Amino acid sequence: MQGGVGTADEQQFLLEYFGVDSVGWGTPFMLVPEATYMDDVNLKRLMRASGDDVFLSNASPLGIPFWNLRSSSSEEARRARIEKGRPGSSCPKGFVSTSTEFTKRPICLASRAYQKKKLQHLPEEDHSQQALVEIKEKVLAKSCICHDLAGNATLKLGIDPDATPAVCCGPGIVDFSKIATLEEMVGHIYGRLSLLTSSERPHMFIRELGLYIDYLRKEIDSFPAGLSSNTASYLQGMRENLLKGIAYYQTLSSQLVEDCRDKFLTELKKMQTALEPLSLEETGP
Repeated sequence: MQGGVGTADEQQFLLEYFGVDSVGWGTPFMLVPEATYMDDVNLKRLMRASGDDVFLSNASPLGIPFWNLRSSSSEEARRARIEKGRPGSSCPKGFVSTSTEFTKRPICLASRAYQKKKLQHLPEEDHSQQALVEIKEKVLAKSCICHDLAGNATLKLGIDPDATPAVCCGPGIVDFSKIATLEEMVGHIYGRLSLLTSSERPHMFIRELGLYIDYLRKEIDSFPAGLSSNTASYLQGMRENLLKGIAYYQTLSSQLVEDCRDKFLTELKKMQTALEPLSLEETGP
C-alpha cells in the first residue's frame, strides 16, 4: 500500500497489524536529488510548502483530480495566461486531445482553443449564476500535463529550457522541508533518524480522513447547482462509511503507539464533529 505514510512507526503498523506486503513512499523522495529530478526553483518552493500550498486540483484535462503545488511554475504560468486574457495552453504535444464539443478534430480541454470556445459558449448554457462561476473555474483550472508533468526532468537536464514544470506532490510534503540524501531518507523510513519538520504532524489516518471529509463537503456544496460528479445516494453512502471508519479507528486506537494514542483520539473526535452535520437532506434531493 502507499499514500500518506510519514514515519517508521506508521510503516511498521501497516506491515504488522494489517499484514501488507510492502509500503510505498513517494512524495518525500521529491526532496532527494539522488532519486528524483527537480529543477532548483521548484525544489526550493517544495521545501517551503505549507498546507495551503498543496491542493487537490482539477488541472488534469482527463478529469482525474491530482495533488498539485500551488506555487509551481506550471500553476504560475496558468494564472499568468488568465491575467493576460489568453487562458489555456498552446498545446505543444496534443497527447490528450479528446474533446469534440466544439470541433470535429479532438482538442485538449487545457488548450487555448478549447477554453476560448467554452468560455464564449457558457452564457448560452442554462446554468445558475453560482454554477457559471464554478464551471468557469473548472475550465480555467486545466493545465498542459503532457508538457508540464515532465518539466522537472526536461528542465533539469537541459532538454527543454522553457519548460514550466508541474509539481504533483502529496499533502505529506508539508512534513518535510529540507533536501536529504538517499541514505538519510532510507534512515528516516526505517526509524534510524527523523526528517520530519515538526513533531506535531497528524497521524496518517487522521490526515487521510480529513481529506475525505473536505472532499465530501465540497461535493455536497456543489450538489444543489448540479455540479457534483456523484449522485446523492453515493454521497450519503460515503458519509455513512466515513462515520463507520471513525468508529473503527476508535477501536483501533488501542493498537497504536502509546505516546500518540490520546492525541489520535482527540483529533478523531474533531473529525467526527465536522462530519456529522454534513448531509444532503436539506440541500437537495
